[in-house]
Amino acid sequence: MRLFIAASAVALMAACGQAAVPASERAAVTAPAEDTKLLAVLSYADWCGSCKALDPKVKAVQAANSFDGVDYTSRDSDAFFADAETLGVAGAMRATFPDKVKTGRLYLVNLDSGEVVGTVDKSMDEAAITAAITEAAALS
Repeated sequence: MRLFIAASAVALMAACGQAAVPASERAAVTAPAEDTKLLAVLSYADWCGSCKALDPKVKAVQAANSFDGVDYTSRDSDAFFADAETLGVAGAMRATFPDKVKTGRLYLVNLDSGEVVGTVDKSMDEAAITAAITEAAALS
């Protein structure tokens, strides 16, 4: 079973107080490997306070994983869902955000079922984040 965890350097740099990278310079979202069972999708924006609080914890957990993100900095829902489509989680993200995209959470998505099987937020410490990922991976 393969775990692919989806945070872009843009979110990490913004949370560290560095200048935001223009959208044209951000890394493109790419599809996960075929054998991926669990995808962790960080919904973030450069202006999001919760994203900035969650970032140091995600970076610590990221040391053992890789992350991709779905950027909502420009508040462009079409671009957000296009990136989610590339990741194979558009259905899960549309179900999670039926009215408005929310940022500042890491969504753990089972790619076989297309369901969000866990979430991570700023209130969780590194151990709880790792436990949430481990639990979600066991369900996938």
